Amino acid sequence: MNKAAIHYQLTPENPHSHLFSVQCQIQSPNPKGQEISMATWIPGSYLIRDFSKHIINLRVKTIDGQSLTISPIDKSRWLIEPCNSALVIDYQVYAWDLSVRGAHFDTTHGFFNGTSVFLAIEGQRGQPCDVLIEATSHSREEGWQVATTLPTLSVDSNGFGHYQATDYWDLIEYPVEMGCFHRLKFNAAGIPHEMVLTGRINFEQLDEAQLIADLTQICETELALFEKPYPIDRYLFQVTVTEKDYGGLEHVNSTALICARDDLPYRQDEKRTAGYIRFLELCSHEYFHLWNVKRIQPKVYQRPSLLEPVYTNQLWWFEGIT
Repeated sequence: MNKAAIHYQLTPENPHSHLFSVQCQIQSPNPKGQEISMATWIPGSYLIRDFSKHIINLRVKTIDGQSLTISPIDKSRWLIEPCNSALVIDYQVYAWDLSVRGAHFDTTHGFFNGTSVFLAIEGQRGQPCDVLIEATSHSREEGWQVATTLPTLSVDSNGFGHYQATDYWDLIEYPVEMGCFHRLKFNAAGIPHEMVLTGRINFEQLDEAQLIADLTQICETELALFEKPYPIDRYLFQVTVTEKDYGGLEHVNSTALICARDDLPYRQDEKRTAGYIRFLELCSHEYFHLWNVKRIQPKVYQRPSLLEPVYTNQLWWFEGIT
């Protein structure tokens, strides 16, 4: 068993069936019966999503391999029979939601938010946890890399390996992109920033200099607005490029974005296109959430259970002001 109280292992096992395999090891389960749950919504996207509907083949055993009974409490919670030893939970997640709020996995890439793949261990949400993102024969053959701001413990040159989080709420703040993405690097106010782009893009014609210059100006303007001390020491834009999608979701030091390929800047453009300006507005909006929403927020949005709706009359401030 791993020394962390909660240990997750995620394997991009079956890209053709869009299945992530996940294992969760619990060092000290509740001896009276351990309750587990899956989030019903993700912070920053204010609708019930019921991510448990994507869980397949949920099963539990002791660390010694003895099968345990698991019973549903409701659509997103389960109770494991009492045991006096560490236990292991195995399940698969069907990842076919090409959006910024869920999980998507095929032969070209994998993407997930923690709320879509990691079960919460009730009564132990405040415990430290670690995650092994495991490489597979497919990821090795394709030369996949991992892009995430999840703090590392020990990873290989492609980013596969062990990561850590201080607790469950910290864990779900770091979406993960894996694949053969295109990476851009720049500094804003001395802080390292990256943008990774996944999708069918003509990278030879992409105007990287224009994109980096505009992103740098946006980030430095907002950092100057809120002044030091800055809330980040690094930042990551994760961009999925499709034919016509658009959207974003903020996180504590990164953002997941989705945009149309025509919204990116290309060398043949004589000026910034309307689509590109719209994309820059999206980047600016999500970056502003570093302060408004992620760090300036009502108390009811701090460490919510994510099992029930959280009601507030401040959504106009969350999204309108931002």
